[in-house]
Amino acid sequence: MHRLLWACLVLSLSSPAAARTTTEEHLLAAVGAFRAGDYDAALIELRVVERASDAPPDLAFYLGPTLYKLGRYREALATFLASPAPPDALTEFYLGQTYYQLRLYRKSLQVFTALRGRGLGPKLAAAAEKYEHAVEATFAAAPPEGAVDFYLAAGRALLPGEPRLAAEYLDEARLVATLTSSERLYADALAALGAAWNACGRPDAVIALLRDGPSSSASQRELARAYVAVGDHARARPLLERLAASGGELAPEARALLLHLGGR
Repeated sequence: MHRLLWACLVLSLSSPAAARTTTEEHLLAAVGAFRAGDYDAALIELRVVERASDAPPDLAFYLGPTLYKLGRYREALATFLASPAPPDALTEFYLGQTYYQLRLYRKSLQVFTALRGRGLGPKLAAAAEKYEHAVEATFAAAPPEGAVDFYLAAGRALLPGEPRLAAEYLDEARLVATLTSSERLYADALAALGAAWNACGRPDAVIALLRDGPSSSASQRELARAYVAVGDHARARPLLERLAASGGELAPEARALLLHLGGR
């Protein structure tokens, strides 16, 4: 949280108490509480700041670590993912730790490996390396096939209400599936991730993910949905026609989409 600490230190040294805004006062209180280890109090102050019209755009980088310290890992991850501001190294380190605590180990490994590649101070670099070794040991100790099933089930359960968080679990399923020799698991993971990204309004990502990957009825449906979303009806139509003609469980939805496009 060095960004917040620095900003609030500058405020405390340069601004008389009477000149500070209410938001700045709450930021200072949050910093004091965080540094004292009173994370509940820090969260209360940061929630006040969150509702303020002059809340800093990178407030997620302060909320996220506080939620992490409170063990509220899913909330912390959702907070990090929703932030529009580019993170700094310390924020990304908290993100990597959050992934690890949620058992999203390959996602965690990606974060820590990227951080070490960019260069960190000796303390953080050593900690990142320990996380990398812990992830590798986890996957060396058990076959990854069972982990793929776990992540698929978790992501699908989250999908109706929390598609962005679901996508993280399903992306983990995709990453772990690459460690197996099962084409079926990999195809299932791709289709499920495509469904989550479509639900998150990311059709371009779905197209990039699925257009050249293993083909299944589920992946064809998600790819067709993505093409419809971006207005590429010429590519959507043949996919939908094949699904409609298949007579499978996805046929009714395909026919409905074809009618929407003006097809048969």
